[in-house]
Amino acid sequence: MSRYARSFAALSVITSGVYAVLVTLGLRNLVVGDPPMQPFDLRLLGYTYFEATFYLEHLPARAVALYAGPLRALDTVFPALMGLWLGWALWGLTRNVHAWSRVILMVVPGGYVIMDLAENALISEMLHHGPGAISGELVALASSYTVTKFFTLFVAFALLSVMIVFNVGKKRRGWRG
Repeated sequence: MSRYARSFAALSVITSGVYAVLVTLGLRNLVVGDPPMQPFDLRLLGYTYFEATFYLEHLPARAVALYAGPLRALDTVFPALMGLWLGWALWGLTRNVHAWSRVILMVVPGGYVIMDLAENALISEMLHHGPGAISGELVALASSYTVTKFFTLFVAFALLSVMIVFNVGKKRRGWRG
């Protein structure tokens, strides 16, 4: 196995492990209400001002402390890991593509990282202010970053899928080594 393949495998394990911890802790400790409402970070289609205030009103203090503390720290590491993983995968699958095309493809993982980190900062601000002091503009902005984060992730995985098909169709080895 090549050095690239070994390092990609290690990065895959680390990224998956961090994600598993984030989702497990989030779903076990941050789901509230009836019907159950997931943490902001996991809402694929975003959320409204009403949903955000309702969620924050029903989030226990210990859950706020977890969300704004250890989970926030872990969720600062995860976007960087995921962006690196996406970039590494795209780079490995595009070795037969023009150099500028490879550089342009790296914009997508970078965009994902920026969207996720901005979303995290805005969610942290909402947690800090609480349900009575958040504005509709703050919620709308945070929600838009959540939706954009997932859209960018979808685009990245679509690009990965296209590159895998392209490499298999050309009977090339897509992964280095």
